[in-house]
Amino acid sequence: MILPLSALFAAGHALFRARGFALREIASGHRRVLVYDRRGSGSAPPIVLLHGLGGSAASFALLASRLASASRRVLVLDLPGHGRNRLRKGEEAAGLLEQAQALGSALAELGEPAVLIGNSLGGALCLHAAVVAPERVRAVVGLSPAGAPLLDADRESVREVFRGDLRAALEMPSRLYRRPPRLARLFARDLARHFAAAPVQRLLAQVGQHALAPADLARIEQPVLILWGEADGILPASSVEWFRTHLRKGTVEVLPECGHLPQMEQRALVLARVRRFLAELG
Repeated sequence: MILPLSALFAAGHALFRARGFALREIASGHRRVLVYDRRGSGSAPPIVLLHGLGGSAASFALLASRLASASRRVLVLDLPGHGRNRLRKGEEAAGLLEQAQALGSALAELGEPAVLIGNSLGGALCLHAAVVAPERVRAVVGLSPAGAPLLDADRESVREVFRGDLRAALEMPSRLYRRPPRLARLFARDLARHFAAAPVQRLLAQVGQHALAPADLARIEQPVLILWGEADGILPASSVEWFRTHLRKGTVEVLPECGHLPQMEQRALVLARVRRFLAELG
């Protein structure tokens, strides 16, 4: 049996709607950002959740609904060319700077400082936002975030993982997860097509070109929590010590039995730790 990724995106969409999230569209230049938006019942600042390269809002569907009891508002983004936010006819794939602008547009529309939670590329974009728009960022949670400088070998390894053929797609679940879901291989053929498409390949070509610098992290005054999967098969473990060394107000913790997607593989642990982080913000 072969399953399309669109089935996952549709399932995520259905779950968001069932949990009270409204779907909205925000303009970012000539791009658009899709936003799942829900009012929460908690007292913590608004939370914005951001997926990684080739990912989608669906990866946060279960975590987001549980955070609504801790925060006043929860937003989950589908970046341009990702998830259900497919490129329109004639629209070129967005580069890293445009993806950063997409997050910035969502934060500007929100109108008050938010806690940003990002996975992989999304984590790097959240840290970048804390540097360039500190007035819009209350705190950052990075879930196996990108952004640390990569050696040439590490950069090529990332590109190899996302090269967009069937063999790479079949290997992907073991890199994303410590314990891959049984159904993961059923999506392999469509995953290969997805990775080979322009939205992923445009960003992949820029891997390493816009890495965060130590001076960038030194400028971040907001609290930062980084949760890193000990079995991450996408990004190098050297990133852990780099973040520990250069974050001024950061805590870096390694999650056991976890790969590159903590929000999915260790959801309960991430939820508990994020709730505590939000409570500590006061």
